Amino acid sequence: MKLALIHHQFIRRGGLEGYLLDFAKRLLERGHAIEIVASRIGPEAEALGVPIHRIAPTPFSSTLRLRNFDRAAQAFVASRKAEGTTIGFGRTTAQDLHRAGGGCHRVYSRLLGPWKRWRPKNRLELALERKLYEGGATRHFVVNAAGIGEQIGEEYGVAPERISVIHTAVDTERFHPPTDERGGSGRKGVGRPVFLFASLDHRRKGLDPLLEVWTEIDADLWIVGAPLDANDRRRIRDRGLEGRVRALGKVADLAPIYREVDFFVHPTFYDACANTVLQAMASGLPSIVSERDGASKFVAHGKSGLRLRDSADTGTLHARVEELLAMSPEERRAMGQAARERMLPLTWAAHLARWEEVIARMKDCP
Repeated sequence: MKLALIHHQFIRRGGLEGYLLDFAKRLLERGHAIEIVASRIGPEAEALGVPIHRIAPTPFSSTLRLRNFDRAAQAFVASRKAEGTTIGFGRTTAQDLHRAGGGCHRVYSRLLGPWKRWRPKNRLELALERKLYEGGATRHFVVNAAGIGEQIGEEYGVAPERISVIHTAVDTERFHPPTDERGGSGRKGVGRPVFLFASLDHRRKGLDPLLEVWTEIDADLWIVGAPLDANDRRRIRDRGLEGRVRALGKVADLAPIYREVDFFVHPTFYDACANTVLQAMASGLPSIVSERDGASKFVAHGKSGLRLRDSADTGTLHARVEELLAMSPEERRAMGQAARERMLPLTWAAHLARWEEVIARMKDCP
């Protein structure tokens, strides 16, 4: 197949960008011809050796960059009508297929404060999303969790037959427990237990309620991803958490971090299907996962992890953390193994085969 992948940046940064680079590489390995449409290109994308169509970024204004990239992407798609399949992954409104990896922005936007909801960029994102789903220029949509498909159907009236669920792939060779057949040294097992919180957007991912309950938790919390802002640092200092909360900043490879900690905690207020949850489960970590994340559907409460219904419910969050801490080593291992086994079917081979099926079916149906 000839495929054009459209996103404003192909740089390994967050979950979507990392997925895109892996997706492109594995498509090439399966013999597909691909090209990239983007404004920002990183060295990994350059190294793929595929045609790259660069759209000059608009300087100074992120809102104008968003609008202008969509317009340029529309022009590209119009020029490639008879040449393969175009797939969008961001705020573009006209392509053959679109993958809503970030979920439904209209639903997420309702969780924002008024000052953020009414910012020009957010209003443009909402307008572009509406055009995407109601404008008719995109034929089919891919989501990574069934709940996101339901949200899109409810919010925009998209018929179920125009939405396909393709679960995110998990590299279980890379993300694995330290005590499996690879002969790792085992989790730290000394001192206080360690929980991992991974995020590039701390407010949305639930750091505030987590810090609120941590004053009563006899465990360490490692924060990976975006740097802490002044307010976060102040809260940690004022609550006397400096000895128990450790900010690691951005980490190039999370796989070894998962093998260093004991638990994973993800009290997010909104996620389509967080890669970090799937990676933590594949790494055999007992995890607390918010039900506002589509990835929570993979968690059988009490067996392969613990679910949290309301991210703002600090009482329940505290109880969930204590529940994990009260487990015996045997119970922790059993929960971690059940989590990993749940991830084993989510292979890249199955993921790509599903994409090929959806693309072929879409091409056969006018």
